Amino acid sequence: MKSGAGNNNFSLHNSSHYHVSFSTISFDENVFNSNASPSSYESVDSQSSSLKQSPTQNKPITPQLSEDAPSSQKFQQQIQQWVSTNPKTAPYKAEESLARLWVEQQDLFRQWEQQQTQPSSADASVSPPTILLTTEAVNLVIQAWCNSNKGEIAAERAERLLRWMEDLHSPDSDSSRHAWSSFLPKPNYQSYATAIDAWSRSAVYESAHPSPVSSSSSGTETKSGGRAKNVISHATKAGFECAKRAEDLLMHMQRMHEQQLQMTEKDGQFDAYNSELQPDTRVFNLVLKAWSIFGGTKASAIRAMRILDLMQELHHGQSMNAPEWQGIVLSKVQPNLQTYKLVIDAWAHVHTVEGPGRAEEILRHLLSLSKAGNLGVEIMPDVECFHIVMKAHAESVRKRRKGDDGSAAVERAQKVTALLDWMELLALRSATSKIRPTTESYRIALSAWVWSNHVDAPKEAESILYRMIRSCDVNNRDAKNAAGNDAITKNKSDSWVVRPETRDFNTVINCCSFARKVGADPSEEDDDSLLQRQIAHHEIFDIAGGALDALLSSPYAQADPASFAGIIRACLNLLPNTDHRDDRVIELFRSAYRTPPSEAPSSRILSTRMRAPPGAGCVDANVLRQLRHALPSTEDYIRVREEFEKYRHLNAGEE
Repeated sequence: MKSGAGNNNFSLHNSSHYHVSFSTISFDENVFNSNASPSSYESVDSQSSSLKQSPTQNKPITPQLSEDAPSSQKFQQQIQQWVSTNPKTAPYKAEESLARLWVEQQDLFRQWEQQQTQPSSADASVSPPTILLTTEAVNLVIQAWCNSNKGEIAAERAERLLRWMEDLHSPDSDSSRHAWSSFLPKPNYQSYATAIDAWSRSAVYESAHPSPVSSSSSGTETKSGGRAKNVISHATKAGFECAKRAEDLLMHMQRMHEQQLQMTEKDGQFDAYNSELQPDTRVFNLVLKAWSIFGGTKASAIRAMRILDLMQELHHGQSMNAPEWQGIVLSKVQPNLQTYKLVIDAWAHVHTVEGPGRAEEILRHLLSLSKAGNLGVEIMPDVECFHIVMKAHAESVRKRRKGDDGSAAVERAQKVTALLDWMELLALRSATSKIRPTTESYRIALSAWVWSNHVDAPKEAESILYRMIRSCDVNNRDAKNAAGNDAITKNKSDSWVVRPETRDFNTVINCCSFARKVGADPSEEDDDSLLQRQIAHHEIFDIAGGALDALLSSPYAQADPASFAGIIRACLNLLPNTDHRDDRVIELFRSAYRTPPSEAPSSRILSTRMRAPPGAGCVDANVLRQLRHALPSTEDYIRVREEFEKYRHLNAGEE
């Protein structure tokens, strides 16, 4: 854990650390004074000082809550103003003002107790004390810490405020022995939910922002044999600890809820649904979000599964006593689509072989649950659920383990294609289905096969590309047919348009250009093996040429320099070194500078030297480099370059 938390190091299992008053809280004065506005503090302090002077005049307090309500409202409005102005310094200012308000509130309580003990008040009824500090005000300070994006430090301070409110009502605290203990702020559902949200956000923050001191020492260690082994980084450990703190606080909230149920059951007012501190699906999902987004370890995925099991168990127990509405059981804890999606995401990020498989199992289980129905919530998996699992399989293909002969990578790529087939089948079965392949769906499958480096990778990539093109044509036709219908149907059809881009065609071309190891073993020098290898390479080159022809004739994509650089590289790597190959390279180069460049802005940031000159069409420095490698004859290269320069000057209008 970070050392920057200062005096906030405390354990959830040691309650003595939470018995602290605001006078002992240490503040970061540099941050606190960086954006302080004196007028803002005066607005709060002036109200507190005026309220403090009134009891010293030996006059009875006028504890009308309607008149004192604006003071609490102004305090909350001041915090909201600080949060909107500078969320990083707002919690420091809010907590300091809260500490001052607490001191004033204690003085008012003491004055109220003195009034009760006065003889003159024996016969007259004493009004309630003036309330300056409310649960809503403390919750707003906790929310300020949650929104400050300070990681573990913010979560520590947020939970400490929550524990402070709990200690105010603890039987062992001094405040509980006073008559005004019932007027003290008491944590409610929002208090616990905000503190859990703070720990959930800190898990994501700490895993993405490792501390400078420990980041240099994390990474790898050397075994005695000289081999390096992977070590869990400090960022992963910090994120794991923060997620664990969120889960511990959730379990504490559940125990507080069960204690309330036991107390109400003794009074004969048992109601399992209307408990004030009962964790609901939103709170459970906050903890699942911490385990899924931080992710990366099998332990985090297992903990996410345990939380899902607990939610299902609680839902089963609550459904027996929960009310019903139109035949649907109203339970506060019920796994929804977001719940299952977070668990799927947790397994998808596990860097082990079983991670993607477990994610796919949960996806299939979720689809079977949605078909069963009668659950009261919508849990039909959407496109994002499929994409999470498909990306997990594709990443396992890209990050192949040592010693893998390629069979595991091909198996993963086939699973991605199977999920794509499943999405297309679900879309065909129902016209209103929300599961329809998108451009990203085909692109994930395309990348999986490209990363597999298998013999059939170019053929599979070509098949996926043409499936994407056919899907685009079908969606465009449906969009035109929907143009005559109502606007709602038209917008729904337009939202699922699949449109291949230039990079998708280039992916297939590059997949073919780097497939020169495909075919027979090059160590075999017999004529039959060389002939088989040349035939296989020629078939792969035809796939690349077909992708380029489809790109040049496509109405929704345009060729760019990367397209021609890839096809020229494919000529060099796949075709035998003959005059026919040289003629083919020259023909492709001429087609490159005669093809107008794409009008769409490129996402790549290129230097001036790498950009295509005016009038050069789709020829840049990379295309010229590939041309030089593909033409072994210097005379042919100079002749082709002279033709290109003449065409470029003429096309650009230069003399």
